[in-house]
Amino acid sequence: MKNEFAGRDIICIAPVDWEPIWNRSQQIMSRMPRSCRILYVEPPATLLSAFKDRSLWFKWRLWTRGARAQNGNIYLYSPPVVLPFGNLFPRVNRLNQRWLLIFVGKIARRLGFKRPLVWTYLPNSLVLARGLDPGLLIYDCVDEHSEFTGLIDREAVLSMERELLGGCDLVFTTARELYEAKKPYARNIHLVPNAADTGHFALADREETPVPPDVAGLPRPLLGFVGVIHHWIDLDLIEYLARKRPDWSVAMIGPVGAGVSVDRLKDLPNVHFLGRRDRKELPGYLKAFDVCLNPFRKNELTDRVNPLKIYEYLASGRPVVSVDMPGVTEFRDVIEIAGDYEGFLRAVERALEEESAGRKRRRMEAAQGHSWEKRLERMLELIDEVMLRNSETGIRNPE
Repeated sequence: MKNEFAGRDIICIAPVDWEPIWNRSQQIMSRMPRSCRILYVEPPATLLSAFKDRSLWFKWRLWTRGARAQNGNIYLYSPPVVLPFGNLFPRVNRLNQRWLLIFVGKIARRLGFKRPLVWTYLPNSLVLARGLDPGLLIYDCVDEHSEFTGLIDREAVLSMERELLGGCDLVFTTARELYEAKKPYARNIHLVPNAADTGHFALADREETPVPPDVAGLPRPLLGFVGVIHHWIDLDLIEYLARKRPDWSVAMIGPVGAGVSVDRLKDLPNVHFLGRRDRKELPGYLKAFDVCLNPFRKNELTDRVNPLKIYEYLASGRPVVSVDMPGVTEFRDVIEIAGDYEGFLRAVERALEEESAGRKRRRMEAAQGHSWEKRLERMLELIDEVMLRNSETGIRNPE
């Protein structure tokens, strides 16, 4: 197939900042062909968000720096603050999007972008995306955004997202349940699950990989979690495990989300909140874990999640125990899955007692088929198909 994609300019309307927590958007954009120039637009703070989360104050002034060069072909841009309540009231969202378009459009013109491929992760971004004059518009749907908590009106978010779905040339979803929910509103939609940086996380199985000192001395067995500690993480389950097995240690690696209280768990002597860690250090932490935990709450949001951390855990070779959710069922032959708290406790015990070199090898082999390189290869094939079809039918591609 002719590579219609090579050399295109891309504007990524991202769901998270480039640093420090990497997820799908950074993994995909960082692996794009070097011939592509990428403007990675970080999510704006609102006029209220810095008061809720003090770590966001820096965003009030970062936008004045313009685009920051990153890795040669990638430029980062943090736009100015916007009005609150955009996910409650579509009119406010449209004002915000037009406001953002002034600044993002100026940066794109300054970089010389013409008819870029616009790749968005945000369900309320159609006004901004269209205003950037895209040669191709892609929506990468990674969550059921309408089920988030906070200042959100479910029906408003769904309505804005359906407009976006209908306006896109191509839609990706991470989970089968998301695919089925969005399919009626999109004309070209494909399931492309999450993956792992398999080579990086396989370092957890290397003898030379050091175990960080803040976990090296914790009493064993050591159970571990890596990720942002948001409202969808079942802290009641963590507390249950810690109280039932006071001789076990639990390490929680990652920042605590705004509005999430972990005070009662910090009072437990065997639960350790170690905060955010650089992604380069994560293999060392996983190496220290006797069991990796996937403790999601069961609800409509998590039923439509394809948990990225499962792939990373598997790539490390460490034993994995997960709650029973659709996004992990394909791995039930290589991980432990539990339907309730008591079952989760028993699953951890089985993972500790039955570990073997053969089990570790099967987990790592299972991860090899789920690398970001393979995911991007599939995405680029689908993008090429759309571009080629558009060029054959006379629809203008990016210049």
